[in-house]
Amino acid sequence: MKIALVWWWTWWHVFPLLALYNYLSKDNDFEFIWIWEKNSLEEKIAKENNIKFYYVKSWKLRRYFSFKNFYEPFLNILGFFDVLWILKKEKVETIFLKWGYVSLATSLAWKLLWKKIIIHESDSIPWLSSRMIGKFASKVFLTFNKASKYFLKEKTEVIWQILNPLLFYRPISSFSTWLGIHEKFDKTQLLVTWWSQWSSRIFDFVLNNINELSGFDITVILGTLNTSYKEKFEKYDFVKAYEFVSQEQFAEIYAKTDIAISRAWATTLFELENFWILTFIIPLKGSANDHQFYNALEFEKRWNLVFTEESLNNNLLNKLLKYNHYKKNPDFVPNYKETLKKIEKELKIK
Repeated sequence: MKIALVWWWTWWHVFPLLALYNYLSKDNDFEFIWIWEKNSLEEKIAKENNIKFYYVKSWKLRRYFSFKNFYEPFLNILGFFDVLWILKKEKVETIFLKWGYVSLATSLAWKLLWKKIIIHESDSIPWLSSRMIGKFASKVFLTFNKASKYFLKEKTEVIWQILNPLLFYRPISSFSTWLGIHEKFDKTQLLVTWWSQWSSRIFDFVLNNINELSGFDITVILGTLNTSYKEKFEKYDFVKAYEFVSQEQFAEIYAKTDIAISRAWATTLFELENFWILTFIIPLKGSANDHQFYNALEFEKRWNLVFTEESLNNNLLNKLLKYNHYKKNPDFVPNYKETLKKIEKELKIK
């Protein structure tokens, strides 16, 4: 079976796609291609993993005034025919996709050929393209029950989030011992995760309060759009800053981390939870459909540690300092494979 992967925009949405690929690629029943835009992050990741990549033209679905709305819709027409050619040439049987504007053109072309379309929606509030594609998708997998109301009941199944097997590459039998490595650190281990340029306010918060936070060992993951911060963080011997890390490196960092400061991307929050990391969540203000706020609310029930950007320097700092000696307590083994098994089962249905 040949599957076309269609994913968009951020590492936190690329990683779940790689999770599915890593899980299924060893099965000789599956082959993969990847469809997205030229010179994109997706193209880079596809090539690094030896996945055949095709790029298409497409149009972003803007629900606000922009002059681009007058000419960009024509790109969807070009993209539609691009996808028709790719899918027929490669003899693709199934599309597995996330949200994103390329997803719409791809799905419309594939529906014309009456083939299978499967969605996985990570967020509690689905994006517009996901809602549109969901009307003619064969199956809609969801992370949150809250998202069910946006799709037909008979098509939907809540299966939790997709996590990459590379995060759990250690044998389960030695998992507790592996995660016990955080016990060798005297100081509480604090992780500050990134999300493109919108992380700058969080990085500034850490730097502005760096003396007060010196009681922690701090790991900062910057991302490719925040590399200018690396030199600023490296002035302090209790801070380790990375521009980017692989999933295997993330596993090692998660294993030692006690506390994290994070945006409210669903993939990130589930990864942190599965490594028993107490998470201070700062949803991105103004995210599409305000989905980060609603994702954060789902996790607030567990941790009660959700903060607005306006409250960083007061509430967040004071709360963090109260956890200066906190150490996590691993109390369950993650069952990440169940989600992947359910997707695999659906893919194999003719």
